Amino acid sequence: MRLENEKPKFTGRSLVLLNNSVKPVTVTNQAKRASLRLASSLDYAKSASPDILEEALSEADGIVFDKIRVAVLNEGKVEEIDNRRSDKSIARTFLNSEPERYVYAIQARGKKKQQIGFADNKAASWGMHAINVLSSRFTGKGIPVAVLDTGIDTAHPDLQSRIKRKRTFISGQQVMDLNGHGTHCAGLVAGFQHVAKKFRYGTAPGVQLYIAKVLSNQGVGTDGSILAGIDWALENKCRIISMSLGGEAEPGEAYSAVYESVAKEALASNCLIIAAAGNESERSNGLIAPVGHPANCPSIMAVGALDQQLAIADFSCGGLNPDGGQVDIAAPGVNIWSTWKNKGYRRESGTSMAAPIVAGLAALLTESDPRASAASTWMQLIQQARRLDLPATDTGAGLAYCRK
Repeated sequence: MRLENEKPKFTGRSLVLLNNSVKPVTVTNQAKRASLRLASSLDYAKSASPDILEEALSEADGIVFDKIRVAVLNEGKVEEIDNRRSDKSIARTFLNSEPERYVYAIQARGKKKQQIGFADNKAASWGMHAINVLSSRFTGKGIPVAVLDTGIDTAHPDLQSRIKRKRTFISGQQVMDLNGHGTHCAGLVAGFQHVAKKFRYGTAPGVQLYIAKVLSNQGVGTDGSILAGIDWALENKCRIISMSLGGEAEPGEAYSAVYESVAKEALASNCLIIAAAGNESERSNGLIAPVGHPANCPSIMAVGALDQQLAIADFSCGGLNPDGGQVDIAAPGVNIWSTWKNKGYRRESGTSMAAPIVAGLAALLTESDPRASAASTWMQLIQQARRLDLPATDTGAGLAYCRK
């Protein structure tokens, strides 16, 4: 029985991985043989409607995201394929399937008071000092970075000039962020100076922001909305995707084969996906939870959170599950100052804050060597990390650190 305050895990729909070597027309034809009518994301690419995902799923049995080669099928429709897997053509086209999950904005359960250690000053927030970003001559100028979250405050004075493109994948809601989470994360990628206090809090103020609203104003989305956002970001040739979202993973739970395939496709398309490791731990009570979905995929960079003393944050998830599920790197994630909804600012804590800081560092590296592959950028982040006297299961390579 699900507890009253427990978040639901599955939507009832299904994700199906498609064979990369099979042409889109073949997918359509094989779907028809399985008595399924699938819409294509390409049919909705130029639509001005904010409800493209829901429209597609209401008008057809599912939708195919052609760039990432994944289909989302309505409830009960995956059985039409499973019942025909004796047909080799159908089995070759539609590979493994898995249930679609709900995905949530990753927010810490509690606030922490300012600690001794790194601190904000007139020049910058403590997180910017910790990662040494003020020493860099790069700003991420012109690098397209996608932030997949609750949207953005499109009128925020620190961010509006940095927004290159925006799109919502949440039915009935515009890109405008009425939650605040997405605006906070976007600020940590691209915000530069607090308009009143004039101190640095964003990692890469020169980037071009591509904003995909994949979580509602209540902080809830689905795998379908996330995958739609990734597909859109790849179509727009984004070099980095920042995702401060996820679902709780159980001890021993395997990572998503669909997301792993998508992440590999992104790397092959020269795009690095960076995601928050999750906030389900309560280390002070002896609980360390495993890295959540989808950050637990080996081809997605999972980011843990550190406090001002460069200790692992109480809530930060750990690399416990075998075969993937590791933390790759860590970044500041406690009492982090950034932009907020309604042209505001506030402090937040979570691996949600750590992930966009690392995404900003990736943008600086990409500007320093635009020809470098996404895989190379990943390796540079790992190689330049500041080693910490902490378990690799908690912080991976260590503190994300700017060395050029």
